[in-house]
Amino acid sequence: MTRSHTVSIETYKRHIRLFRYLNDVWIFTQLMRPELKRRGDELRHSRSKAKKSYPVPKRDRAVKSKRRDSDVGQVFIAQYERGLFETNIISIVSRVEAFIQECLVIAIWDQPEKMSIIDKGGVPLDLFLAHEDRNALLERLIAMRCQELMFAKPADYLAKAAQVLSIEIPKDRIANYLELKATRDVLIHNQGLINRLYIDKAGTKARGQLGDELVIDEDYFGDAVMSAKALSGAMQRETEKKYE
Repeated sequence: MTRSHTVSIETYKRHIRLFRYLNDVWIFTQLMRPELKRRGDELRHSRSKAKKSYPVPKRDRAVKSKRRDSDVGQVFIAQYERGLFETNIISIVSRVEAFIQECLVIAIWDQPEKMSIIDKGGVPLDLFLAHEDRNALLERLIAMRCQELMFAKPADYLAKAAQVLSIEIPKDRIANYLELKATRDVLIHNQGLINRLYIDKAGTKARGQLGDELVIDEDYFGDAVMSAKALSGAMQRETEKKYE
């Protein structure tokens, strides 16, 4: 088996692992949401007005936080309506980024000269001094540089990934992923409210106007899963063509 053929095989393995994760997330969400709704409605309609104690962490010990049944019920409903989707969207983007990073590592390890595509800085002295074995040094350097690349703009790291893998990623797959990544950023950094950064990052795929709350529902969650699958699938198929 040639090393280049190994690139195709290892990329396929990562794609399948991501694909399974995405299916698992979808299945879990579909099964969990009715339970959240059922339990939430049950608690919201409780006749009890007493505040019950719930243990919550505080530094090195647990303390008690008191809530009425109706308050806890609303927590369940919030997760049913939006929270579970938000959490999974954030996780999905992280998994896709990990997949891209792994593909980069695989391809550069196959052809170390491709390191120049993502890094012009050479080997840091401290890293050189810490590794006597050349392969160990190269492995650590590749992993470090690929990880650093993922802090760039999504459009930039996707372009670099395509260049390293010597493939073309369909523009529609990229556009859908950029919107998904922009949604993830708004959920984390702006409480789900559309800001100028979201509009700039999402481009023509932007879903709303400045100041609007982003729609995060079952339909969009399905789109998010499909966008992640489509990008991963496109990268895997094109890599297979290149390295067959």
